[in-house]
Amino acid sequence: MKKIMKVLMMVQILTTSTSFTVSCAKKYQYLCDVWVISSGGPINDKSFIQSAWEGASKFIVSQAASSPALAKWQDSSLWASYYEPSGITPSEFQTAYKVATIVGAKTLILPGFSHGLTIGWAAALTDNVIFIDGSGQNVHAKMGANEPIVDNIIGILFQKEIAGFLAGLVTAIWLNLHQAEFKQELNIATYGGMDNPIGVSNYLWGFLLAADIFNEIIKPNASYPNLQQLMPDILAVINNKIDPTIKHLLPINKVQDVLNANESWFSQSFNQGEGKIISDYLISKKASIIFPVAGPQTQDTIDYIKYKQVKTKVIGVDTAQSQIYGDEHIITSGLLNIAQATEDALANIYSSKCNYNSVTKQWDDSKTAQECWINTDQSSKTNPNWLGVEKTKWIDDSVINYLNNNAKIAKLTTTIGTIYEQINQAHFADTLRLTYQTQNQLKKDLLVMLENGLK
Repeated sequence: MKKIMKVLMMVQILTTSTSFTVSCAKKYQYLCDVWVISSGGPINDKSFIQSAWEGASKFIVSQAASSPALAKWQDSSLWASYYEPSGITPSEFQTAYKVATIVGAKTLILPGFSHGLTIGWAAALTDNVIFIDGSGQNVHAKMGANEPIVDNIIGILFQKEIAGFLAGLVTAIWLNLHQAEFKQELNIATYGGMDNPIGVSNYLWGFLLAADIFNEIIKPNASYPNLQQLMPDILAVINNKIDPTIKHLLPINKVQDVLNANESWFSQSFNQGEGKIISDYLISKKASIIFPVAGPQTQDTIDYIKYKQVKTKVIGVDTAQSQIYGDEHIITSGLLNIAQATEDALANIYSSKCNYNSVTKQWDDSKTAQECWINTDQSSKTNPNWLGVEKTKWIDDSVINYLNNNAKIAKLTTTIGTIYEQINQAHFADTLRLTYQTQNQLKKDLLVMLENGLK
């Protein structure tokens, strides 16, 4: 009860001047129509949750008729409301949803796949839900098998296998720029918090796949000429813009054995401090680059790099991690533009496409246009600006421009997304075995698909 009262006191609704403005007695005005429910962490986690909240707040500011023109949305005092559950149990999430709707939430934004076990409860309580990092289809109200299927969820899906692949390709280029520093031993490693095929494991898979594809690209007398045509492109980027002395590209080695059933891939949590053991293990295997997909355990990896006094660098995940951990150790990040996806979804919901009435603050479901996202899944497939890699002091602009604008890379990433959809399994180890076995026919089929995708 104390927690509920605390939230109710935080948002003091006095008057409403527009559909997107709430006057409050505090410094900041929190819009009560739109609430972000964190997935167990703080709203200012500088990662997944904060990005969703910032995207929601940016949309609110852009729509406020009374808000003056601002250079940055952060300069406004009008923000999205939020609730930070103390944990990630179903009951804690349900409490958060109830509090938000009691205060007046019409749209709940749920960032993180851990909401997937309770989104049916959220959908039953409010007008619509934006579920970030999972599908919103075929969800039963209150998560009950005998309850009706809800029709008011937008599922936001990111092809993290592509973000992981792009980060892996940048890694391969960066390591080749530092061949001497690593004594020609260009080794990569990766780990996740928990095995999740759409939230973690696909990141790892794409990152590892990038090494295999890069090695195929630079292989002499390759059996895949279209793939090999990428080598002069990459060398041109390196020679013309960065380092003209590099004439040969070296292969990338995986320090983890992808066919070993006992190999370590997951720390089994997303809690800071619990990534130390696996970080120590990967550093002991002489990883030049480590890609942690385990939230704050990135700090664990950095801490062990400092403790061991090694040259190992780190690839960040989801957001611009060099802005959080500094650019001494983070060379780039596989980016999910969560803020943009959140803003795009809200712009769609609160528009004529979904027949939203700004006066009554209601939706007329009988008149929604086909372009309305409610009751659909939206993906980076049709919103490619939702993915990318971070620009840091380590990465030349020419590399970023090459990845973003090269038609061959675009075809390659599209094919990679298609392949992952076809072979991803419930467990990461199964996906690896299907993809990476040295003499497996599927491995050949995969390369043929990539080769044909570049025609």
